[in-house]
Amino acid sequence: MRSMGIAELKALLSETLARVKRGEEVLVTEHGRPIARLLPLSSASPAAATQELVRGGQVKAPEKPLDETFWQLPRGEYRVPPRRRSLDDPEDPGLWGELREAV
Repeated sequence: MRSMGIAELKALLSETLARVKRGEEVLVTEHGRPIARLLPLSSASPAAATQELVRGGQVKAPEKPLDETFWQLPRGEYRVPPRRRSLDDPEDPGLWGELREAV
């Protein structure tokens, strides 16, 4: 696997991508520390790639298929962000009292 810094990658991007297309892996570093790895895309189907990960022990196969409700976004009050409290909020006079009690 070839290793190169960001500046070198920028200067040789086309050449580097050609190497990756041919199957070579490239480790990208920043100040000598690895930050990314460029890999060629697999021509295998997503299902075949998943099976390869299962065989390699990198992921666990699902025990049963997901039902359609899994993909539906939940709806409910918890999705509403809480109201921000302000010391100057006339609707929340208790905040100053809470702060005084805490000190």
